[in-house]
Parts: sequence; C-alpha cells; structure tokens
Amino acid sequence: MLRFFSSHQAAVVEDATARIAPGPEDDPCEAGHPGARAAGVTAYIDAMLGALAMLEAADTAPPIFAGGPWSDRHAAQPGPMASFIPPDPVTRIAWRTRLGDWQQQYTHGIALLDELAGGDFTEADAAGQDEILARPEAKTFLSLLFGHTIEGLYSNPEYGGNRGLAGWKDIGFPGDSQPRGYTSAEVERSDGRAPAGDATVVADVLKYLESL
Repeated sequence: MLRFFSSHQAAVVEDATARIAPGPEDDPCEAGHPGARAAGVTAYIDAMLGALAMLEAADTAPPIFAGGPWSDRHAAQPGPMASFIPPDPVTRIAWRTRLGDWQQQYTHGIALLDELAGGDFTEADAAGQDEILARPEAKTFLSLLFGHTIEGLYSNPEYGGNRGLAGWKDIGFPGDSQPRGYTSAEVERSDGRAPAGDATVVADVLKYLESL
C-alpha cells in the first residue's frame, strides 16, 4: 500500500530508479544483478516520504530510526530492529521539515519528468527515459533520486528497500551480524575483484558524475 505517492507517481519513480540502477528486465547486460525494481527502491522512497503522516499517529513510530541494538538478522527469530523508535519532539520538527521539502521535490520532479516526456514518463522507452533524466532541467531532481536509489538498494531492509537482501547479496555483503560479529576469516576474506581496477568502469563513472 502506497503511503505518499499516487499510483502514477510510483510508476514514474519505479521507471526512473530502474534507469539509475537497472536490473536484467531493464538491461540484458545486468543479468545476475538485481536492480532498483527487485530491491523495492520505490517502496523505500514511498515509506520514507510517508513517514511524515505517520508522525501524527501517537501509537505508531514512523520508519525513521530502526530499533536496536542489533537485528539478529541471522538468527531464527528476528531481533528488535524490526520495530522503530518514536522520535522526540525536536527530532519530529527536524524530520517534518526535511520530509516536507523532499515531498515537494518529488511532486515537482515527477511532474517535470512527465512534462519532458510529453505527458507520461512511463510511456517513453528506455533510451527516451535516459535522455529525459540527462536533461539539464532534471539535474536537481536526478541528484535527489540518485541518492535515495542507492539508499534503497543498500540500506537495512527494515526501511523498506533492499528487498530480500538483494543489494547486499549482489555486492557480497552478509549484512549486520551482531551480536555474533564476524570471524577473522570473514573479515579477511576478499569480496572479489575491485571494480576500481577496471579503467573503463572508472572512466564511465567519472563521466557520469561530471554530467550531474
């Protein structure tokens, strides 16, 4: 169930984040690598933006601060991070301001993508969507969307993204393991070849960052 987006807004964000982090269904070259769709990035962003309304419910803690001190993610029973900690009054004010600003940026940004697409961003093909997202007019919104896409891919799944630990599995991260911790062998084990050693990848990333 959507907390902030309309069904159309969610569809636009779904397609836009899938161009930022495509999966196999968006780009055959990404076979074996889950993208924003599989990781539930849109659900993560919607839950975050909808947390403002949840602040008004006295009996419901908004999905802002996951409980702790650990998740017991690898145990048979889930730990206390499945719940959320109610914010104090000062924190409520800070989050109200922050989320209110993001809500406006998403409302205007989604409308802009539709406008640049001639009516409906979701009706543009992948190449067309890429061109729209690269337009100077979309630069500010793309920057916000990029950051939230990365968060939705790799943040703790309690916040609505990283569905099925898709992002963590893709990069070989086992996730938090408190209170057990990690063995020396796990700490020393390589995660595989570092992409920074691939000059082509580095050049493509630098080119993209320069365009923002």
